[in-house]
Amino acid sequence: MSEFQLIIDEEPPGQGARWHRAILGRRLLIAVLLAAVEAVVLLVLRPSLLWVILAAAVVLAACAGMIGRVGPGIGRDALVIVGGAQAILIAIPLVIGFGILVAVIAGIVLVAGLVFVAFARKK
Repeated sequence: MSEFQLIIDEEPPGQGARWHRAILGRRLLIAVLLAAVEAVVLLVLRPSLLWVILAAAVVLAACAGMIGRVGPGIGRDALVIVGGAQAILIAIPLVIGFGILVAVIAGIVLVAGLVFVAFARKK
């Protein structure tokens, strides 16, 4: 019977690999926290919403463009986190605006329905 000898020849993980493993499962949480911090700063500084969305879109595009050029590890994780935070910053005003638009349309339909019922009863 032959014996097999298992030899593992691998460098011990460096500090970057440890950070990558620690961040890997928490990227979304960190992106949400970063977006919340950015939102608080924006509420304090009160810049124009258009400029905020434009700047977030530029940073998101830069992160998306650089993510393919950076190798796996902490650098790519940072790009994913920053890009995710910018995507959240872009999505929140759009979702709120869409919700307000839906509420306005529902209100107009409700008023039109009430006017229709009122005129239908008079005849």
